[in-house]
Amino acid sequence: MAVAPKAPDTITDPVDWAKHYWEQQELDGDEHRFLAMTSLLRYQRIVTDAVDTELKAHGLNMTDYLLLMTLQLSETGTRLISSLARNLLVHATTATLATDRLEQRYMLARSPHPTDRRATCVTITELGRETANNATRALTAIDFGMTGSTAKDVAQLRAALKAMRQSAGDA
Repeated sequence: MAVAPKAPDTITDPVDWAKHYWEQQELDGDEHRFLAMTSLLRYQRIVTDAVDTELKAHGLNMTDYLLLMTLQLSETGTRLISSLARNLLVHATTATLATDRLEQRYMLARSPHPTDRRATCVTITELGRETANNATRALTAIDFGMTGSTAKDVAQLRAALKAMRQSAGDA
């Protein structure tokens, strides 16, 4: 027994709505990749909005937090500004501006590179570690914006995204 397709005005999922009209209009292109991209971008916005709201309560934005965490997770707590920019996938100017903000708040300190006069090292301070730890605890309390996801959902998402990042050369 075939299930009757839903009427467009009863479709509540925006991705299903796009699928309906894509098929109805018989559009060219890869429908499945378009729908996956749309779904990924919508979910990214949901997660980002939740995380941004929580980070704001700690006086941070996403770049500030990820910069602090990159330093915190590094072996020595010190990285070059240029390597931070590459790691965070931001322009060097963005990494420098974030460094300026965090340095003004005593969360990190700059120092000249010991052998390359053109390079600047950035080191996380105790206040930076404390701030990153507090923000991480707060983000953990909201499931890093992935509210309602199970551990299995998160593991499957990580595995799928890792495979896709690797195929795109990001590893």
